[in-house]
Amino acid sequence: MSKRKSVRKVNTGQIHAPNSWVVVSAMKVKEIRAMRKLAAEDDYDAFEGGLKMLADHLLDWNWVDDEDNPLPLPKNDPSVIDELTSAESEFLANLLMGEDKAEKN
Repeated sequence: MSKRKSVRKVNTGQIHAPNSWVVVSAMKVKEIRAMRKLAAEDDYDAFEGGLKMLADHLLDWNWVDDEDNPLPLPKNDPSVIDELTSAESEFLANLLMGEDKAEKN
């Protein structure tokens, strides 16, 4: 019997630190639909909505800050997202959307 891959651990050494990884859960179609409906509203901030979705789907990681201190998970401390580089946040967003390029680099 096949097993669904809705949670996966991904090596992130190419974008973060050597031997780094993240564990993400896949977005469901209903979540994407809800985001698209919200995006149609005038006062919806798609960037902030995407960051919240990222925090909701990032289950675990071993990422560190510039001084090699462990970063808390965004679900425990949403302000940690402010410390990510634009490349790191883009990489994570691509993972959530299931884009293969995130893992092929």
